[in-house]
Amino acid sequence: MHSLFFWGPVPNRAQIDLLSKITCNHVMYQNTRFEPQFLDSLVGGFSAIDFTRLKVKDLAQANEFIEAYGYDYENEDDLAQLWAYHRRAVDFIERQLLESGEAIPEAISDSEYLKDLRYLLIYASTKDTKEDSLQKWACAILRVMHVIVHIDNDLFTSQFPHIQNQVIKPIGDHVSMDPKFGTVLGSDKSSDSIPLQNYEVKAFKEDDSAIIKLLVKPEAVAFRLLDKVGFRFVTHTIFDVFRVMRYMVRSHLVSLPQFIPDQSNNTLYPVNLFLELMETFPEQTELSSEEVDEKLKEKFHQEMERAEFKEKPNAFSGPDFKFVKFVSRRRVRVTDFNGKSLTFFYPFEVQIMDNENYLKSLTGPQKHDEYKKRQTRRARARVLGLNP
Repeated sequence: MHSLFFWGPVPNRAQIDLLSKITCNHVMYQNTRFEPQFLDSLVGGFSAIDFTRLKVKDLAQANEFIEAYGYDYENEDDLAQLWAYHRRAVDFIERQLLESGEAIPEAISDSEYLKDLRYLLIYASTKDTKEDSLQKWACAILRVMHVIVHIDNDLFTSQFPHIQNQVIKPIGDHVSMDPKFGTVLGSDKSSDSIPLQNYEVKAFKEDDSAIIKLLVKPEAVAFRLLDKVGFRFVTHTIFDVFRVMRYMVRSHLVSLPQFIPDQSNNTLYPVNLFLELMETFPEQTELSSEEVDEKLKEKFHQEMERAEFKEKPNAFSGPDFKFVKFVSRRRVRVTDFNGKSLTFFYPFEVQIMDNENYLKSLTGPQKHDEYKKRQTRRARARVLGLNP
């Protein structure tokens, strides 16, 4: 007699008892130890940059770690690239983060001493808790290397010419410089054109700036570094800030379905009060932008308790930094060497403010240099494992 589950005779009672014992023993000896680190990372949203220690015991595990990360240690090109990341990370830490008298030990900063990059992972896995231990310095270098890897492998790095032509140029084509009218968004002959005090394009973020920005935001990785391409419009009035937004939508310079909602910010003027005031005017008003601005300010002072701003907290911006910001995406099309078409969506940031608030941003806590100093202090604390 054969059973449906065994290729052979039905087992006797002794065989069933033995099988039961083996199965029970197997269940009894299940491993119940889990590393909090990987659970915090996988399902807790904990960034790898904040790991205080790795779990790499030997060169074999180091090879596996590097392969899972995306590189082949036995491949000459990959190895050369990893050493380049190591040099850039050491250079960044020494220039940007270290204070007088501090130095990275040569044993891990100098390739002549380190010799094998895999030892950096092993050093980062030891339990040496001394303040100046190789373990802590190895972790610091790896944190910065991780960020540089993300930056270098972002689409922006390899596709900049296409991004420049297909994301930056379409908006720039709508901005003209006229000796009589100055900088204008739209045709200078159109009633919808908007005079600008300033217009800036950020077509890239320098290495140091990008590294610092990624280091200070726990959730930030390169594909969430959304302001590598950015536009800043500085208008004469707050009213013109809203006109710039209207112009960009009506001219299809931005696509509403392509907005990234959680990146929007408005600390300049509440939309609800703005729309209420606009409803009191005829559709075509003879009031100048400056006159409308006066009424906007009057409305705000009278009803500020009802103001509805959209504020995305930024620990590094000054408390009085007033602006409008949104992030949208544009589809970019490229052709590879085989003539095959590749498309992807790339984000760009638009920041708009009136000239009064722009001038304020150049001084005091809002000053850009002060903003950068606050970011650098936070990056130093995070990389070196210090209390911020």
